[in-house]
Amino acid sequence: MRGAAEWFPRASRAGCGGRATAWTHCLEPVRHVDGDYIIRALNAYSAPLEAQARCTLPAYNDAASNVHEWHSSRSRKLNTSSPAVMVSSTFYDLRQIRADLGCFLEDDLGYRALLSEHRSFPVDPDADTIENCRRRVEQDADLFVLVIGGRYGYVDPNSLKSITNLEYLVAQRKGIPIYAFVEKSVLSVLPVWAKNPQADFSDVVSDTRVFEFIQRVRSEDKIWMHEFEIAQEIIQTLRLQLAYLMRDGLQQRLQFLKLDNQFPRDLHGKALRLALEKPDAWEHRLFGQVLTDQVGEHGDLRKDHHLGLIFGSGDHLALEQVAPWMQARMEEIQRLVQAVNVVLGDNLQESLGPPGEPGSVEAIVDTARKAGAIYRAAINWSLHVLRAHVPECFRSAVVEMARMTDDLIEKVETFGPLILKEVEESLAAPWDGPQRVLNLVLTISLSNQEAFATALDEAKRNCFG
Repeated sequence: MRGAAEWFPRASRAGCGGRATAWTHCLEPVRHVDGDYIIRALNAYSAPLEAQARCTLPAYNDAASNVHEWHSSRSRKLNTSSPAVMVSSTFYDLRQIRADLGCFLEDDLGYRALLSEHRSFPVDPDADTIENCRRRVEQDADLFVLVIGGRYGYVDPNSLKSITNLEYLVAQRKGIPIYAFVEKSVLSVLPVWAKNPQADFSDVVSDTRVFEFIQRVRSEDKIWMHEFEIAQEIIQTLRLQLAYLMRDGLQQRLQFLKLDNQFPRDLHGKALRLALEKPDAWEHRLFGQVLTDQVGEHGDLRKDHHLGLIFGSGDHLALEQVAPWMQARMEEIQRLVQAVNVVLGDNLQESLGPPGEPGSVEAIVDTARKAGAIYRAAINWSLHVLRAHVPECFRSAVVEMARMTDDLIEKVETFGPLILKEVEESLAAPWDGPQRVLNLVLTISLSNQEAFATALDEAKRNCFG
């Protein structure tokens, strides 16, 4: 049981003929190219959006209040495929260990071992080695077994990371269970390296980036690491850990079967666990997690935007078409702002539920995904603007215009992790009384307005003298 978040979105009012109306652009139809006209359009949509959330957290979780008597049809199609386990390690120094793990996974457990040296390892002939390994984790793997020895392995020239490192990053982003094992002789030297990283460790590792990778996995990502000397130690540990995972899965299955048919069954990873177990402040944490996952799904698109990469065809504009085209883009920004107001306003508050009452899993997930759709639309808007073919004198103005959604993109991108961090810290901190209030303020404004206005002035001088 927890209190609802309260949102107070604010948008400025622009007046037309003395009337106060929300987000109104008071503009005449364009009949010629007028830089001042475009600046007036900018001013009509330039006010910041501010939203504040007050998250009331309970002193304890009243499990009874979170119980929903849901009944589900059990006529689900049985998944008859075996779990796929990606074994990620360097090959030549750990060849026998990989072979032993493959036998254990396939012969003893009946799982499907994804080992790149096996003939059964799926290979796309149109992709290179690194991409094939990455895809197997992303598309096939249900579990990830990371084995680190003394070799760093082949380094991708683009990322400067090893293939094992890249496979691990994909598994982490995917949210599948990760079991990490480090050779005992390497792990024992890690504290020495941490104190003197410039020393010579060539008798232990081929590259000190092995230590950096271990440090990242263990200290930054908080992945539990098991040391080993022989393959049987890894096998014994996996036998126990997979049994624990099986029991946990059976318990979650029982919970899942009690859920209503409209429960969003495509949830996975941490979001699914929050929806099933409903810990303290689960509504806020679920929203933050789903939003974080949604942003992560658009990582490639965001990378293109960050790098300014432009693909595909764009609008071809003559000089007299530039102003109405910019007006259309400004109207699209208006719709994005209005969508933020709706989704992070009434929609979110209703999905979280009234204070003291549980929220709706389905509504929370839907709201978070709508926020993710806004994030994607904001990126696509910017790329759409950049793809436009305009007279050269307007090119700088278009580039500056494309940056106007930068603040919206960044704030939505970081809002999910911010919610998770603030809620977790608040729950972990000691407090007296039945509840405490956590205030989260999200302020979004249209970016780059001054630079855009300056570029328009320059375009007007260059285009019209």
